[in-house]
Amino acid sequence: MPISAFRIVAASLLLCAATTVFAQMQVRVEPVVLAPLVEELPLSGSIISPRYSDLTTQVSGLVLDLRVEVGDQVEQGAVLMRLDSRMTQLELERLLSRREEARLSHEDAVRLANEGRSLIEDRNISKSQYESRLATEAREQTRLQQLETEVSKQRVVLERHTLKAPFSGVIGFKHTEVGEWVHAGNPALQLVQMDPLRVQVNVPERYYGEVRPETPVRLTVDALPGQVFTTAVDTVVSSAQMNTRSFLAWMDIPNANYLLAPGMSAHLELSLGGDHASPVLQVPADAIVRRGDGAAVVWRVEDDVAHAVVVRLGRRKDDRVEVSSDELSAGTPVVT
Repeated sequence: MPISAFRIVAASLLLCAATTVFAQMQVRVEPVVLAPLVEELPLSGSIISPRYSDLTTQVSGLVLDLRVEVGDQVEQGAVLMRLDSRMTQLELERLLSRREEARLSHEDAVRLANEGRSLIEDRNISKSQYESRLATEAREQTRLQQLETEVSKQRVVLERHTLKAPFSGVIGFKHTEVGEWVHAGNPALQLVQMDPLRVQVNVPERYYGEVRPETPVRLTVDALPGQVFTTAVDTVVSSAQMNTRSFLAWMDIPNANYLLAPGMSAHLELSLGGDHASPVLQVPADAIVRRGDGAAVVWRVEDDVAHAVVVRLGRRKDDRVEVSSDELSAGTPVVT
């Protein structure tokens, strides 16, 4: 027998013997699982306030009453500052007096017009006198309506001398003090919303398709060691930042007790996958064997015989690893 043929026969006998021995060994097998795989993605972000407002008055005036200091917590609608409104109040009182006078004149004109309507039927009044009474009634009604409008306008001007909080939050800055003159449109106070706060994070582009609204998030901050906040992604901005190749995502987090503050750094864990993710093939980590060339292999069992299958590895969660191969499917037993 030629030497080359002898070597081939010998190798075949050895392989058969090895397979037979392997088949007789007591090994543990587990099926390949097809299910979503949850991956914890650690990221760093920043806590910001979703609303900063530089509050200003709509009229110019002298600051008469300033009721807040920097750091004060205020509720929506609370009075923060009042301007001197005495001249505006006096003008309102003058208009109210004129309106009352116009109301009395209008009532008298209505009475005379109604009387004229009765007299004209019996020809006890001339047509010109009758028409004059109707004209007076219309003129007095117009004058009363004009004064009603002026009174309403003056009330609005008076209200604008009072600055109220448009939302609940904390006073961040004061740009004025009692006795100073403020000009309409110039910032007087800064109000910062504290509840809820917003967490911003840059998501690497490779995870863009996996981070979406309602993705669960666990959040911790250095200032509160051991305390974990839970929330979920609200928005993913569909525009990459060219310098970092990342996408901005943010989530609002309740802060009723003001434990968190804008400017804090946040450590986040995003739970990727879960019920919203596409199912993937998974095997136990112990089922994966590395060959000398670096390829990952699992041993597929078929008819009590193990066959090596090269796989591509994906994400890992605890003791489960995502794999892909045309030779594996859900339920395929593999050696662990």
